[in-house]
Amino acid sequence: MAEGDVELKVKPVERDGETLVLTYEVHNRRAQALWLLDGLFDTAPSGHVTLAPDKAYVDVDGSRVVVSRMLLAVPDDVLVESPEVPAATRVEAGKTVSRRVVLALPVREALPYASRPGETLPLDAVRELRLRVGYLVDSPELTLHETTDTEGVAYRYPSYGRAVQGQQVLESGPLTLPK
Repeated sequence: MAEGDVELKVKPVERDGETLVLTYEVHNRRAQALWLLDGLFDTAPSGHVTLAPDKAYVDVDGSRVVVSRMLLAVPDDVLVESPEVPAATRVEAGKTVSRRVVLALPVREALPYASRPGETLPLDAVRELRLRVGYLVDSPELTLHETTDTEGVAYRYPSYGRAVQGQQVLESGPLTLPK
């Protein structure tokens, strides 16, 4: 799907053993760069945080599953010390990036501010699957912070407030599931 001059193309969903693989491309046809909000993290019990390149948020609602790589707003009824803000990947004007998401089967809900145990859904019970990808348009007002994860991998990220206000979201149509 396209949002202005930014396009999301999802390749056919593949099953690889006990995983589901979603491969997609984001085409930036804008005159300026953009920042994908696609860098999600794994947090170890020790608190160590590492970038997880194939990770996505998963929202299970009945037989509908939405997979997302974007900033999810903190719900109004939830208090957090520090919102989860994805790392940002720069995509220059006229360029395309390719990414993939790997989901373990059965599909399991995975959201940063869940207040209830996540649902689990076998693949044959999934009736609708969609992908969402968030991004920010580059501008002089956009400030990105720089840091490293616990393995020393450098990344940039926006402040939560600016990102939650400025994020634009690309969403696929319903994706065909492998048999």
